[in-house]
Amino acid sequence: MNQYSRWIENLLELIPHTPAIFMIDFLRYFVFAGLAFLILYVWKHPFQNRKIQNKKAQPSQFLREFLYSVSSVSVYTLVTLTVLFFRKLGYFKFYEDVREYGWGYLFLSVFLILAVQDFYFYWTHRLMHTKPFFRLLHKVHHESVIPSPWTAYSFSPGEALLHALILPIVVSLFPVHNLALLISMTFQIVRNVLGHSGYEIFPGRFLSNGILKHINTNTNHDMHHQFFRYNFGLYTTIWDGLFGTIHPEYEKTFRKITEEKEKRLSDQIENDTN
Repeated sequence: MNQYSRWIENLLELIPHTPAIFMIDFLRYFVFAGLAFLILYVWKHPFQNRKIQNKKAQPSQFLREFLYSVSSVSVYTLVTLTVLFFRKLGYFKFYEDVREYGWGYLFLSVFLILAVQDFYFYWTHRLMHTKPFFRLLHKVHHESVIPSPWTAYSFSPGEALLHALILPIVVSLFPVHNLALLISMTFQIVRNVLGHSGYEIFPGRFLSNGILKHINTNTNHDMHHQFFRYNFGLYTTIWDGLFGTIHPEYEKTFRKITEEKEKRLSDQIENDTN
């Protein structure tokens, strides 16, 4: 069998799996974004006093975000198929038997995937905020000045492609098990949905902890949607801190949303009971 025949055979084997690959990523987005929307925007919840912006997004925005997210999932599907195609040809560092490296390495690899993605996202995100690339790639996402859970995958096809390239990058750097990918990608969509939820869920004393303060909060990313020039991080604020791109009012805003609003709610409850 010549090389081209092998390529065609591998491609024909992958094509029937396309709907399943699409549905896995789509359902991951739809389930978590839908749950967050129901809890935070439809039902009464304990975070009602934690709304980050006073303004509300409109239903037309939710529909636009959902349609762009379907487009993004289509791009992710194409990238996944491409990676699987080259995997069949012997490229990339996948492995199937957990015993080959052990459970300790598997969970370490989850951390490594997230760490690489955090670094990659920060720099590609900053790149998309430069004049040559903002309109071309990132403008669609920033049409959601007041983000919602549906904003999580609301990207132009070009930006979706840029985000999807993290997959071939990580499987080129170190051995990766499918379970590690499943865990890291599920964590990614949960964190992405929460970061765009419009409500702060972290406790008021979160920034007082020397380690926890480096974790990205919902307020941090919401402020990025408001002010554009700050807070480019994904999972952490480490790179923003190192390169001076944290919004100067971030900590003050976070404390105002968490501690001050909680105090006002407590005072209101106390007044109502007296």
